[in-house]
Amino acid sequence: MLLSVRDLKAIKIPLQKAAIIFISVVSISAHLFSAFEHYPSNPVAVGSGLLFINVQANAIGIFADPASVTSFQVRSIGIVSGRRFGLKRLQHHSAVLAQPYLNKKLYFATGASFFGDKLYSETIWGMVMGKRVSEKLNIGIGLMYYDLQIKNYGQASSWGLNLGWRIKLDKSLQWLGSWRNLNSPAVGVSKDEIPQIIVSALVFNPIQYATVVIEWEQDTLYESRLKMGGQFKLLPWATIHAGHASSPGQTTAGFEILFKHIKINYAVSTHSYLDLSHWFGVGFSLH
Repeated sequence: MLLSVRDLKAIKIPLQKAAIIFISVVSISAHLFSAFEHYPSNPVAVGSGLLFINVQANAIGIFADPASVTSFQVRSIGIVSGRRFGLKRLQHHSAVLAQPYLNKKLYFATGASFFGDKLYSETIWGMVMGKRVSEKLNIGIGLMYYDLQIKNYGQASSWGLNLGWRIKLDKSLQWLGSWRNLNSPAVGVSKDEIPQIIVSALVFNPIQYATVVIEWEQDTLYESRLKMGGQFKLLPWATIHAGHASSPGQTTAGFEILFKHIKINYAVSTHSYLDLSHWFGVGFSLH
C-alpha cells in the first residue's frame, strides 16, 4: 500500500481531505494491485487477449514490447483512450510517435501515458530504441520514467528499464518476448516495487490473413497468466480480434478499420465481477 497512518500524520491534511484520498486510493487498489499495474496497451493487443506483445504495428505497443519499434518503416503516431471497468477514476490516455532513423538502421519512439484522475494519477514517459540485428533477430530497449501523484499528499517517481526481442523461427512462426522493469524500480519513501513482468509469446500465421498468438505472462509478485488470441482480416480494410486471458478469466474482442493511412481501433474486455473495460485508438502513418 502506498499510504500508511504514519505517513498521513507526518503531513497536516484536514481529516475530510485525508479520508477522500484514502478512499480513492483504496478504490483504485481494489482493481489494480499496485502502482503502475496498469500499462499502456493498444486496442489490437487488448482485443486479442490482453496481450503485451505488439502483434500489429501499433505505436502504443512500444511501451510493453520495445522490440516492436523495429516494425515502423515510416513515421507513425498512435493515440489511445479508455476506461478500466467503466470507472472514470480509472481512465487512461496514451500517445506515441515512432519512426526509423539512419536509413532504417535504428528505430526510435517516444510517448506518454496518463492514468487516473485529479486525486490519484500515474504518468509514464517513455523512450524506446530498437535495431534489426539480423534478418531473424530484432531487439529493443525502453527507458521509462514513472511519476505518481496523490492530491494533497505528495509525488514520487522512479526510472524503469524494459527489454524486448523478436526472433523469427521460420516463415510462419515467431518467438516474441519482453522483460519489463528489469532494474527493479521502486517508488515512494516505503520503496513500493513497480511490477516486473516477463512475457514470452509464440505468434503463428497459418494463412496470410490470420494470426494466432499464445502468450505467457509472469509477474514477479503474482501468479502467471496464459493468454490466447487471434486476428483475422475480413476485408482489405477490416480486421477482427478475439481472445481470452486466465487468472482472472477475461474474454476480449475488438476490430480495426483502415481508411487510407488512418487506423481506427476498438477493444473491449470482460471481467468476472466488474464492468466492461473499453479501449479506443487511432493510428496515423505519415508517408
